[in-house]
Amino acid sequence: MNKKFLKLNIKKTVKFKHWKNAGWSAFNSLGKHIIISVLSFAYFTTSVFTLDAQTDTLQMQEVTINSSRIPTLYSESARIIYTIERKEIEEIPVSDLQDLLDYVSNIDIRQRGTEGVQADVNIRGGNFDQTLILLNGFKISDVQTGHHSLNLPVNIDDIERIEILEGPGNRIFGINAYSGAVNFITRDKNENRIKTNLFAGQNDLLGGNVNISGTFKKSYNYFSVSYKQSNGYLTDSINNTDFNILNLFYQNETDIKFAKLSLQAGYTDKSFGANSFYSPKFPWQYEQTKTSFAAFKIKKRTKYYSVTNRIYFRRNQDRFELFREDKFKHTGNYFIYGTDTAKYISGVYEDWNYYSGHNYHLTNFLGAELKLNLFTKAGRTAFGAEYSYAEIKSNVLGELIDTPEKVPGESDGMFTKSKHRNNINIYAEHFVRFNKLTMSGGASINIDDNFNRNFSGGTDLSYELTKTFKYFVSANQSARLPTFTDLYYNGPVNTGNPDLVPETALTYETGLKFGNKNIKANISLFRRNGKNIIDWVRLSDTLVWQAMNITQLTANGAEFAVSCNFSSGSYLQNISFSYSYTDVVKQSNEYISKYALDYLKHKAVISVSHKIYKNFSGNWKVKFEDREGTYSAYDLNTKTYTGEEEYLPFALTDVRIMQKNKKFEVYVDITNIFNIEYNDFGNIAMPGRQFKAGIRIKLNY
Repeated sequence: MNKKFLKLNIKKTVKFKHWKNAGWSAFNSLGKHIIISVLSFAYFTTSVFTLDAQTDTLQMQEVTINSSRIPTLYSESARIIYTIERKEIEEIPVSDLQDLLDYVSNIDIRQRGTEGVQADVNIRGGNFDQTLILLNGFKISDVQTGHHSLNLPVNIDDIERIEILEGPGNRIFGINAYSGAVNFITRDKNENRIKTNLFAGQNDLLGGNVNISGTFKKSYNYFSVSYKQSNGYLTDSINNTDFNILNLFYQNETDIKFAKLSLQAGYTDKSFGANSFYSPKFPWQYEQTKTSFAAFKIKKRTKYYSVTNRIYFRRNQDRFELFREDKFKHTGNYFIYGTDTAKYISGVYEDWNYYSGHNYHLTNFLGAELKLNLFTKAGRTAFGAEYSYAEIKSNVLGELIDTPEKVPGESDGMFTKSKHRNNINIYAEHFVRFNKLTMSGGASINIDDNFNRNFSGGTDLSYELTKTFKYFVSANQSARLPTFTDLYYNGPVNTGNPDLVPETALTYETGLKFGNKNIKANISLFRRNGKNIIDWVRLSDTLVWQAMNITQLTANGAEFAVSCNFSSGSYLQNISFSYSYTDVVKQSNEYISKYALDYLKHKAVISVSHKIYKNFSGNWKVKFEDREGTYSAYDLNTKTYTGEEEYLPFALTDVRIMQKNKKFEVYVDITNIFNIEYNDFGNIAMPGRQFKAGIRIKLNY
């Protein structure tokens, strides 16, 4: 056997370097699973391992957390956070962010379309509205529905790393971080550079992006533009899956005499065929979303305190067509395809049954935060307050308004309904360390003018058993407000509920982590006791879904992960394995659940990266999923529902083969190699085997 095949860097020594600020990031790491110590910190850091070619020593930098409520170090940490670093992002056989997240063991990505069209992010058996999405630490989740929360103005080449907090995060981010949070972090300060990525694939898939970065005096600038399109994945039974996606993003960081300024802005435009997205009875659904985002931050730091001011804005405009306009032409007061008038129920010729027009929605979300951090001998303390304003204008969601408003950019649309809410979150947190023991505790109070006050508190403990083993335990509360869709959406098969109340939970977690120079591993157990859970439910003898507060829901779970890095001269570069188990139990009522009991029970991910020849390498991913729950099967031929069907388990295998040097890389992706048939959600079939090839070019100037 070749001795290099399994050669570990066991002779290298470890030494700490200087503490380092991390820009937008909450932490920096090359590890895959990171244990985070205190829930009160927005994110934590892990050691960054870099190889010094001259001394052949392993240098470990411990990073200061600046975007969290209390700055802390990795050596004080205890919670689990998963991170995907830039190096791994470039090697994984995907070209969009939702597929990238799908390789995390305890994240459930339920896709309705490929290449970033639309996907729901669920963590630890929670649903898509219970996961908070952030961009560089700023909230970007959608207040209309979590289906739009991944409308991000960035592409995969803009991302430096992704940080995933598993478990409640209300003490960190405020309300709505119910089961976890995902923070997308864009490129940090880098060299003056132009980088392009061009790719093509089956079904006329074409895409590309260009990003430019540069520093002038004390100001760093980054600009990116990306576009991709495809005919979708067409088969005898599947059509209307085409898409066009445009992203624009700008970021600036400037050091001034007394503080540090940060600015970012972005825009995304998605248009896509939405075959059976929300009901299999209507295969010619179509949707377009336009999302704008802007954020500004100013921070001053001294030896004894820091003050941070932040303001951010997100706007999302959505047009949903139940009958696609370029197939069903709008003629007079009707949408007609040939001689067929668009109807909710075929064969019924009543006025109430004709499709009258599209759904239009516009949401605005404005937030501002002021935070003070104190650093004393008694520990570290954070005080702060955050205000947010959420508004929706729609012809479907909200309460009737006196004077209808024209929909921006639409010739026919009118807003006839509206609703807004104001929210204030006040928080306090304290952290202290005694030798090998770290402790933190804190609380936040959420005041919303549409709902009762909500209190979220908790505490976290971690203890260093040995230099390589650490034990941690935590107990934390969380809560989520209903979305505007939960409250007000009424459609052919859905009925909202304006009397909903916020859902709450108390989560307990305990676990161990192990880490040395080459191997990282962790195991954890959690239990989440949820009350007033918001879900769409129905009785077995009806097909209409109703939004309701389920009395109680208990989620139990376990996670295990291990990752091994090999020396740079080895054939094998990395092997990792992760597995998660979740069990959700409903305590009362006979309703069929659409989301709460429709979760991943088992998920396992195996990853292998290796060299092939010289600068050729391969990266393999194998993912297994076994989902609980059922869906109402629909027969496309007879156009009737045929009863409840269980989700079938499946395993997918993907690979990227690439050649890479300092200035360019060429890659070929094959996804779903064995052409497995599977469904992430209901009757929506996902694509089979797909081929894609691309080239990245980097030029410094």
